[in-house]
This record gives sequence, structure tokens and C-alpha cells, in this order.
Amino acid sequence: MNNLLKPLKNKIHSIALIFLFLIIQAVCDLSLPSYTADIVNIGIQNTNFQYIINTGLMMLLMVLVSALSTVGVSFVSSRVSSGYAKDLRKIVYKKVLKFSNHELNEISRSSLITRSTNDINQIQNILVMMFTTILFAPLLGIGSIIKTFELKTNLSWIIIVTFIAVIITFLVVIIRVLPYYKLMQETVDKINRISREILIGIPVIKAFVRQDYEENKFQKLNQKFLDVNLYLFRNILILIPFMILILNMMIVLILYFGAYDALSGSVLTGDIIAFIQYSTQIVASFLMIGGFIINLPRIIISGRRINEVLDMPLAITDGKIEDIKSNASIEFKNVYYKYPESEKEILKDINFRLEPKKTTAIIGGTGSGKTTILNLLLRLQDPSSGEILLNGTNIKEFKLKTLREKISFTPQKAILFHGTVKSNLLMGKKDATEDEMIEALKLAQVDFVDDLSQEVSQGGSNFSGGQKQRLSIARALMDKYDFYLFDDCFSALDMNTESKVKNNLKKFKNSSLLIVSQRISTIIDADEIIVIDNGQIIDKGIHSELIKRCKIYKEIVDTQIDKMGVNL
Repeated sequence: MNNLLKPLKNKIHSIALIFLFLIIQAVCDLSLPSYTADIVNIGIQNTNFQYIINTGLMMLLMVLVSALSTVGVSFVSSRVSSGYAKDLRKIVYKKVLKFSNHELNEISRSSLITRSTNDINQIQNILVMMFTTILFAPLLGIGSIIKTFELKTNLSWIIIVTFIAVIITFLVVIIRVLPYYKLMQETVDKINRISREILIGIPVIKAFVRQDYEENKFQKLNQKFLDVNLYLFRNILILIPFMILILNMMIVLILYFGAYDALSGSVLTGDIIAFIQYSTQIVASFLMIGGFIINLPRIIISGRRINEVLDMPLAITDGKIEDIKSNASIEFKNVYYKYPESEKEILKDINFRLEPKKTTAIIGGTGSGKTTILNLLLRLQDPSSGEILLNGTNIKEFKLKTLREKISFTPQKAILFHGTVKSNLLMGKKDATEDEMIEALKLAQVDFVDDLSQEVSQGGSNFSGGQKQRLSIARALMDKYDFYLFDDCFSALDMNTESKVKNNLKKFKNSSLLIVSQRISTIIDADEIIVIDNGQIIDKGIHSELIKRCKIYKEIVDTQIDKMGVNL
């Protein structure tokens, strides 16, 4: 909970100002029934028109001050709640950026989107309600109760009965709707997940003519969301007529029993009118508090969901070492890895070394653990056992930023961000010059970009697969790194383009290159080729050695020779 309250700490002065405005508003509102009583009891009773005018002007002044205070409360509370939501969203976003694959498996991406938007919006709305009503309601309610006792009537029991009726009504509604708030948020998560899957999978859905199936699946979930919302709001909105009924019955009771007191002369007519107004204010304060209580389950559930993100323990944590010497080397030493809650190990006893001025390649079948090795190098995941040593020191001892600043990574799936070619390249080096960007594009054989300001659509949808891969490679070659990791990122390039790009990589001869590929032509000239199968290294060496002694490697070579019709 401290994480949720943290963004409010620097807004204490604004909250104090809101409270001051609320006190002024409550004092003004509480004074109005007293003035009304004085007008009836003194002004009208004695036909003193000057007193009526003077008291009326005081009432107008109180209304004006109350209105200005209300505007002040609305203005400051809007700024505080919006600023709180902005700061909380920033904290959540910052925490999510630290998530590894482990945390992303615990909380789905679609749920993270809902929590960062819908749940924080719910908290923001409740915060506005708290500032404008829940702080004001006790001031108004307690003040009105004190004022009713000051009138010295025998009608206080009516307020007690009304209070009990209101509490019972709210309890019944809360008990009915409480479980459905959580269900509603979970349904929003599912809608986001299915919408995301459908949008990403549109080509597959169309290719297999599954539009009707996907429409029906979405419609069922959408209908469930509709049913939950209807149930919630029907139960909540039914409170309005019930509260109006209770309020009117209270007024009827006050008039009925107050009439006897007025006729007997024990209570003045103006006091009965003031009592009705104070009673109405008391009920209004009950309604304000009740409205907040009705929405309290929503903020509790949303708060828990946000807190779950903020309190999520990180599997990948920072080390303390902030410096890495140049010409570094990395060694995998008896590394094992298995995914959380999985019994089968993905990697088993992995041992190899990455050294400066050396190109290492990894080849193996789909699902053999090649990409997992790269994830371990970047500390997107940590080994289950064994060590990964950087210059003889476990990479866990280094700060994540320090470690990753030494590594350039080109993922298997080319990821481009909405913006321009220039903005995407600047991710590789934030202070790069235009000449450096043009040089990187040349190295990656990007000959389809006329201008650095050329637009890049979301996900790079305005480029082909091969073009996206080349732009992704160009981004990786923007700066000098000790290690360059290429995760099967040449797969969409023709062999001629691939050969030119690989030849250009010789410019980085002082660095260590690690190339993961399933294509022999990509890795044939590597200084060391590691053959991996079912998560184990079965052999390593150069091409000419492996083709003679490694059966699996020879099968891969033979298969690709048949397909390409070339000799390797």
C-alpha cells in the first residue's frame, strides 16, 4: 500500500488546501438553515422586512463563498488526482521495464496494459470522489447533527431511523456487487488479451477462414462483460430511488410529528424548517459516504492489482560493479536452465567461450535452446545453475545497464518502433550523427531508405520482412560494442545480401560476434561453430571438422545442399 500512497507525498500542501476549501464550504452550507429559521422566526413573525433583506444578503454571501470554495476544491482536486495518476503510471511503467520473462509469465501483457490504464483511471476517479465528497461528507454530516441538537426538538429519533435504513440498504447492495467488481476487471483483461491476439493474428485468421469462430469467441466474452456491467449498475442505480424514498419519508415524518410540536408552541415553525434542511444535509452526507463505499471495492481491487505489479519481486536484479574493461570475454561454465514451473531443463551443461576478435556461431534445430543462450547473456533470464563469467566475474555482479552497454543485440523477430528511421537508429546510439547513421545503413545493406526522416509505422508494417531485418541490423551496428549478438536475423535476407552484410561485419574485428542461425551459409566461416541439440552441446569446431565427425551437423549441411543446389 505504501507504493500506492508514495505519489501523494509531494502533494500534501495541495491536499491541505483542499481540506481548507472544504471546511469553508461546510461552514457556509451549515449556516444557511440557521438564516432560514431566523427569517421565519424573526423577520416574517415580526414583519421586519429590513431584517429579512439583511439576512437574505448574508445568505447570498454564504452561497457565493460556498460556490467559490466548491470551484477551488474541484480545481485543486483535479490537479492532484491527475498528477497522482501520472506519477503512479510512471512508477508502474518504470517497474514493468525491469520485468524479465519470468515476471511477464506471472502477469500477462494484456493484464499489464489494463492495470496501467483502466485500473489507474479507477483509482484516479475514486481519488477525485474522495477529495470532493468523502472529506466533505463527515464535515457536513457531523456539523448538521450538532445543529439539529442545538434546535432542541424531539425529532432526533427520525434521523436515527433514517440512518439505520440507509445503512441496511447500502450493506445489501455492497454484498451483492462486491464479487462482480473483480470479475469485471478480469473480464477486461481477457478482452484485451483476445483483442491483441486477433489483431496480431489477422493474416492467419483470414488465411484459414476463421473469422466467424473468432467473432463468436469475442462476442461471448463481450456479452459476459455486458452482463456483469448490467448487474453491477442495476444494483447500484437502484439505490437512487431507494434513497429518494427514504429521504421523502423522513421529511414526511418530520412534518407530521413536528406539526404537533408547532401547534403546541414548543417548537417554532422556522426551527422545523431548519431541522428539515439539516436532516436533508445529514442524509446527503450519508449518500456521499455510501456512494464512496459502493465504489470502495473497485478501488480496493484496482489497488491490489497495481500493488501486485509494484510488489512483484524481480527475478533479475542489479549487481554492484559499474565498470567493465574493454576487450572483455564471456564464458559459459556448466550452465543449466529450465523455465519456472517446468520440470524439463531447456539447457544442460553448456560450456563455451566468447573472446575478442572471434566469431562464434550456434546452430541447431528449432527449440534446441539457441535463443535462450542469448537471453542468458543479456540477463533477460538467469541460469538455474552454473555460471556465466565476464572477465572471470559472474555477470550477476555487474549492474544491468553496465553489462548491456557492452552488448549489441539483434533479435530473431525484427522489432521496429513507430516514428522515423532516424528515431529507430538513435536507439542504437542516442547521440549519433547523420553520417554515422548513413554508415550503419550501408553496413546493413539498407538501400531502400531515401531519407532518415522516412516514416516507420507501428511494428514497421510499411516494410517487408527482409527490410525490417536490415533496419534492425543497422540499429545494432550504430555503435562499437564488445559483443554483437545476432539471433537468426539473416533468415529473411537473400544469400547475396547476407554475404555482403557479413563481409561488412569484419569492420568490428576487435569485438566478439555470436551468430545464431539455422542456415549453414550464415555460419560456415565462423571461427567456432557450436552444434546444439535438445539443449546440449553435442560438438563444436570449424566447418571442415564438424562435417566429418558430427552426424547432426552433416545432416543439416546435406539437407541445405539439396535445397540450395550448391556445394559448401
